[in-house]
Amino acid sequence: MAPWTKPTLVSFWLLSLCSITLAGVHHMSYLQLISPQAASGLPKRLQVMRVNDLVLSVYDSNTRRQAPRNGYIPGNQESQQFWNARTAGCLAWDSWVETEYQGLVREMNASSPKAEPYYMQILKTCELDDATGAVRAVTRYSLNGEDLLQHQTDQNRWFSVHPAAWRVAERWNRGGETSAMLNHLPLQQCRFWMERSVPFTTQKTAQPSVHVVFVPETQDRQQRLICHVTGFYPRDIEVTWERGGQVALGEQLTSGIRPNGDPTFQIQVSIELGQEGVSPAEHVCVVRHSSLGDAPLRMTWDSQATGQPGILVIVSVCILALLGIGALGWYLRRKPGE
Repeated sequence: MAPWTKPTLVSFWLLSLCSITLAGVHHMSYLQLISPQAASGLPKRLQVMRVNDLVLSVYDSNTRRQAPRNGYIPGNQESQQFWNARTAGCLAWDSWVETEYQGLVREMNASSPKAEPYYMQILKTCELDDATGAVRAVTRYSLNGEDLLQHQTDQNRWFSVHPAAWRVAERWNRGGETSAMLNHLPLQQCRFWMERSVPFTTQKTAQPSVHVVFVPETQDRQQRLICHVTGFYPRDIEVTWERGGQVALGEQLTSGIRPNGDPTFQIQVSIELGQEGVSPAEHVCVVRHSSLGDAPLRMTWDSQATGQPGILVIVSVCILALLGIGALGWYLRRKPGE
């Protein structure tokens, strides 16, 4: 097995942020972190509900309230009554989670005692395919970022990913429907929440802004262009470099899609300019996103937009680097649910 990792929040949140919402496939996740009582500055239990990369609700055991995020209102529900009922469900779950947390810790300590405290991560995810109506759900339990237990609805059974968790898996398999409602995400509950939340997320859009920076040649690297696209939602986006109406020659490197401090995302795509005599201004960064409709946004290095106007900003390499460092710093420092 992989060595135990130092308990951090980052590994847990990466589980949720690395998912990609495909066209016609919607994703929902319940993300939970159960902390030791001695953990400073953290609630005993934190739960975040996310649909299509948009946080819709947050519960923590310090405030003992489940509250909406990003203006979420589920269907035609009366708001206060609905959230009071959701809070009551979370409060009832707190004691059960504590019992199962202590049980998993005992099993792990019996296998290989550990001096550091254990953080339990629970990730319940499901997918809804618009085309077929098919629903699939998976639940994973981890301690300090290492998977212990997994449940897949197509097999309707718990499996011990870690040898020390096999007793817990067998006990949960014998628990029947009562245990199932607490341990994992049933398909009917998954479908219920998808039907009430997906329409809300599909109404949310934010258009991207684009900045292009030229980086001169150095001893280690050729001259290159960087296209920084930020502030867009939903997550799916296509960013490519073109020259003369065709995909530009040269390796195009991407940072991957990363979260901003709000519900929006950002991405950087760079291309090396290895051909002598080719002006950086001949290259065009082309951005295609659902918020832009059928007309892509096109931006050149000299900030002359060749598509939709209105975003003409020149930023230096230093500023762009600070943006990247700032985003990373926020990601490592942020409180879950923000």
